[in-house]
Amino acid sequence: MPELPELEAFVIAQRGALTAEPIESVPIAHFATMKTIDPPLGSLAGQRFTSVGRRAKRLLFTADGGDTLMVHLMSAGKLVVGGKRTKSSMLVVAFPSGRDLIMSETGHKRRAGVWLLGPDALAAELDHLGPEPLDPSYTVDVLAASLTARPHKLHAFLRDQRAVAGIGRAFANEILWAALLSPYQRSAALADGDVEKLHAAITGTLGAAVERLVPLSGSGLTTKADRGYAVHDRLAEPCPRCGDAIRRVSFDEHTVFYCPTCQTGGRVLADRRLSRLLRE
Repeated sequence: MPELPELEAFVIAQRGALTAEPIESVPIAHFATMKTIDPPLGSLAGQRFTSVGRRAKRLLFTADGGDTLMVHLMSAGKLVVGGKRTKSSMLVVAFPSGRDLIMSETGHKRRAGVWLLGPDALAAELDHLGPEPLDPSYTVDVLAASLTARPHKLHAFLRDQRAVAGIGRAFANEILWAALLSPYQRSAALADGDVEKLHAAITGTLGAAVERLVPLSGSGLTTKADRGYAVHDRLAEPCPRCGDAIRRVSFDEHTVFYCPTCQTGGRVLADRRLSRLLRE
């Protein structure tokens, strides 16, 4: 699933192109992907996107008529600009120059969603989301308050969109590795120094990833191969910092990657889901 860095890099790379000309038409809008019918998606024709932005894992394309096209790609959605339409194209926004904004989704499950929302409806859709970690207002104190208000193990805390917006399991793994913290550490029990380390890891890891991905986003969202993970999805590979083998554990139906030497004092975390299956 695309997370904050990939989506923010797309916004930065594509904002100029997608606001440069009026929308010609919306020739493809799959019924399984469209989550709203009023206002109709066709009403975008003749309008111009005046802003391209992001809130958490949602992309926001606001037209000069005041409505916003909101796109949530979920796990299998892809977004390209200027590519070819295919059988998997679920949404196409066409421009006079021939530059199309194309959303596709692989597989048979249709989880990605597209909404066209007025200002009040958009505000209601986004109201539950937590603070944006790359916003200047996201301070150590804001993080500390969230850690107290929404106690979880750290990996679950980082994925909680009400606690901090835009992070999924991949960058939760990357952030905790950068912070030298265990994914099982309880959020409410962090010492002040660890809160500061976690804040620095959140802002530093996400910010560096955005900067790295912007040049790779000229034709759309980056691919998984471009993301340059240190530990995520790198089972048994050497840790870039200490050389220990990266391990994997299942937690809350998510796969967590971590370095035992750097994050858990050398302890290999028990895979509770696997243990439960073996007992059964």
